[in-house]
Amino acid sequence: MTTRAASTTLGYVLTLTITTILISGLMVAAGGFVADERERVTRTELEVVGQRLAANIEAGDRVAAATDDQTTVSVSSRLELPSQVAGTTYRITIDPDASGRSHLVLESADPKVTVRVPFVNQTQIASGSVDGGDVLVEYDGTRLEVSK
Repeated sequence: MTTRAASTTLGYVLTLTITTILISGLMVAAGGFVADERERVTRTELEVVGQRLAANIEAGDRVAAATDDQTTVSVSSRLELPSQVAGTTYRITIDPDASGRSHLVLESADPKVTVRVPFVNQTQIASGSVDGGDVLVEYDGTRLEVSK
C-alpha cells in the first residue's frame, strides 16, 4: 500500500512539472510575438506622425514659395502630434537636402525603431531635432524651422 501512495504523489509532481514547462514555453513564444507586434505598431504610428508633419511642412513651404518677396512672409503653423507612440517616446530629426528632397527621421526609444519620411521643399529648411509632441512649423522670411 505504501507503493501506491508514492506513485500518486510522484504522478502529481510530474503533472505539475510538465504543466509548468508547457506554460513557460507558451509564455516565451507569446512574448516574442508581442514584441514583434509592438515594433510593427510603433513603425506604423511613426510613419503616420511623419506623414502628418511632412504635409504640414510642405504646406508652409508652398505658402512661403508662392510669394514674390519671401523676406516679407511669415508663416506659423502648430501641429498637434502625440507625445508617445505605442507607449514609447520618440524624437523627430529634420535632415535637409539642398536638392529639395529632405527627410524627417523619427526614432522611438523602446523598441528602437527608425522611420525616414521624405518631403519636398523649395525654401531652405533648418536642420534640428525635437521630441515628440506638439510642434511649430515656422517660416521667418529666410527658412522653415520645426520647433516645440
